[in-house]
Amino acid sequence: MAIAAQNIALVGFRATGKSTLGRILAEKLGYTFVDMDEELVTRFGTDIHNWIQEHGWEAFRDAEAQLFAELAGHLRQIVATGGGVVIREDNRERLKQNFFTVWLQTSVENIQARLSQDPKTRSQRPALTELSLREEITTILQQRTPWYRDTADLILATDAQDPAELVKSILTGMDRIDRMEDK
Repeated sequence: MAIAAQNIALVGFRATGKSTLGRILAEKLGYTFVDMDEELVTRFGTDIHNWIQEHGWEAFRDAEAQLFAELAGHLRQIVATGGGVVIREDNRERLKQNFFTVWLQTSVENIQARLSQDPKTRSQRPALTELSLREEITTILQQRTPWYRDTADLILATDAQDPAELVKSILTGMDRIDRMEDK
């Protein structure tokens, strides 16, 4: 399957720009956009925080993996994954097999600032640990970085770039890989 026809997955920690870039990229390519967290909220009928309070993190990861398996069966879509989708090995394999995967990186300082300023943080991004926000970001990033790296076809730093420039970088990266595969 040519890269141009594949799904594109945006992975990375919370607040790295997956949803913002995903919407822009989908519009530019004429692809369907799916924000996994928004889709899960729709399916749950409540926000993620409340759902996890009632059912727990493991049940959330099960629901996330089920949704991701469904999405992997479609084409021409941009998927803004949840930040923890890479935790499970089956999800990492789906990323490698069914997606052009872009890892969006952002500094701990910017992630903390974005999370602190976003009114949806409490309902859509419940705490993952008992640590302070900064310590949690640092700890979880250290755990997930090898998984993000392992699945990434392209790595982009989102701290200082305009979303339009990042979208151009994604399209250039896809084109470069597509040309390499044609050789």
